[in-house]
Amino acid sequence: MLGRVFNERYRLKEKIGSGGMADVYLADDLLLGREVAVKVLHPQFASDPSFIQRFRHEAQAAANLNHPNIVNIYDWGNEEELYYIVMEYVEGRDLKEILKNEGRILPERAAEIAAEICAALQFAHRHNLVHRDIKPHNVFITSLGQVKVMDFGIAREGNGGGMTQTGVVMGTPQYISPEQAQGLQVDGRSDIYSLGVVLYEMLTGRVPFDDPSPVTVAYKHVREDPVPPSVIDPEIPPTLEAIVMKAMAKNPANRFQTAQEMKADLLRFLEGMPVTATPVLPEGVTATVPVAAAERRRWGWAAAGVAALLVVIGVVLALVFSGGGAKVEVPNLEGMSEEQARQTLEGLGLVLGEVEDQYIEDASQEVGVVVSQDPEWGTLLAKGEKVNVTVTREMKMPRVTGMGKDEAEEVLRELGVRVIEIVNEEVEDEDDIGIVVSQEPASGKLISPKTRVKLVVGVEQTKVAVPDVVGLEREEAVTRLRDAGFQVSVGEEASSEVAAGKVIRQSPLANLKVAKGSRVTIVVSTGPAMVEVPGVIDETADNAKDILRDVGLKPVQHTQVVVDPSKVGKVVNQNPAAGEMVESGSNVHIYVGTL
Repeated sequence: MLGRVFNERYRLKEKIGSGGMADVYLADDLLLGREVAVKVLHPQFASDPSFIQRFRHEAQAAANLNHPNIVNIYDWGNEEELYYIVMEYVEGRDLKEILKNEGRILPERAAEIAAEICAALQFAHRHNLVHRDIKPHNVFITSLGQVKVMDFGIAREGNGGGMTQTGVVMGTPQYISPEQAQGLQVDGRSDIYSLGVVLYEMLTGRVPFDDPSPVTVAYKHVREDPVPPSVIDPEIPPTLEAIVMKAMAKNPANRFQTAQEMKADLLRFLEGMPVTATPVLPEGVTATVPVAAAERRRWGWAAAGVAALLVVIGVVLALVFSGGGAKVEVPNLEGMSEEQARQTLEGLGLVLGEVEDQYIEDASQEVGVVVSQDPEWGTLLAKGEKVNVTVTREMKMPRVTGMGKDEAEEVLRELGVRVIEIVNEEVEDEDDIGIVVSQEPASGKLISPKTRVKLVVGVEQTKVAVPDVVGLEREEAVTRLRDAGFQVSVGEEASSEVAAGKVIRQSPLANLKVAKGSRVTIVVSTGPAMVEVPGVIDETADNAKDILRDVGLKPVQHTQVVVDPSKVGKVVNQNPAAGEMVESGSNVHIYVGTL
């Protein structure tokens, strides 16, 4: 088996555990480059279709339990005849090994461990998963001291009767609740009873009920009261003993009703505060019993005990070997509407249980139909038992852009969206302040209550005064504007009034308050503009003036006496001469001939 690769991804490299149902290997996840634990179920379980159906369903359910006190399930599948589960690999030891090697655990540490187990159970119970096999073997203490519970929803009995199915005796005899021992329906309070047994063992070093015969152990859970832990070790604090005894009450109604309640009492004990659990007498026993009355009842109690033992034995054997009496086969509900599924089950004497929503991600999927069921079809159930189903639902992202922030949030929460992220963004238009300016996902997209919706809401821009940079050197002006948080654009322009390299003007004007991050444009002088003086000799006076003005020069006319009549009215001389470079706007003197 070592070296084998499952799903072309998980390479087994070391066997780290073995049990009646599976072997556990340390493996490398070749895709993510990490170590994982792979539990490989023994091949004989693959021949039981009912077992495989429930294995698939409950492996999927357990994979959704993401909690720091629960060993995560990453993946599951099968390779030929082998079914496997890929789990988080954590270094450490299970609680059974610790108790075996080190003995009893100090009360404070035992309470801490039990409180962390409660946290794991509370999380699982909120997700409608009952562990059903809480025992030291399934509690892992990491090398850092963290508590992790494993094997949520994973099969522990290979009897073909399912995994966590109502009506099937499950769990390890020394830790099962009275209702489990009798094959009755269980809930989260059954896990609390088992945790009470584990806490009892941590404090005393032994389980409250034990015997080579599982039937005898089952009978004791149902009919006998445990020896109080303080009888075994008088130093066990009375308040902690009260918590143990309340958790192990025979009647579920007398236990802690939730794991959260038990955790709260454990924390009160650790903080030295009074606990809600009070020392209770064994159920069914009064404070004082007259000796004579006790003698008259002795034979009656003995007879009742024998009768109860026979009842428990009968229930256990009937459930294990005959399936618990007259049963009906669960029909295939997939593809039916919720109402069709209800009617179909009622026609067989079964009951539609919890209806879980599964929101579609593809518009081509059909809405309002059953896509999975628990138990799977083909499972045998007693009449009156429940079948839970998952039904497809559709939720589309509404258009909330343009709405006020509060209105948009209200619309989304009424729709069922639970995760809304608000991002503020400065806007130029004052009308957009407090308004949703964009959204993600876009309107019309398929979403679910778990979808993270992002709303961008407009807020007023931060405004700051623009520094005065007119007259500064170009680089100094740019640096000053950028340090103030503005973007800068630079233009150039010739100027005979402002020295080259200095700022002529800016926009926006100095000291005007504008949004931080806005763009400021500055115009930098390139110095005076220089032009080449055109030649205008022999041009008429008017033509010469036009030519000079066209290039930005100012003509100044003078007269000069000539002897040649053909030169009259024409330019006979100019200053500066043609081809010289002068500043734009300079005067050019032209001399026009006259007699």
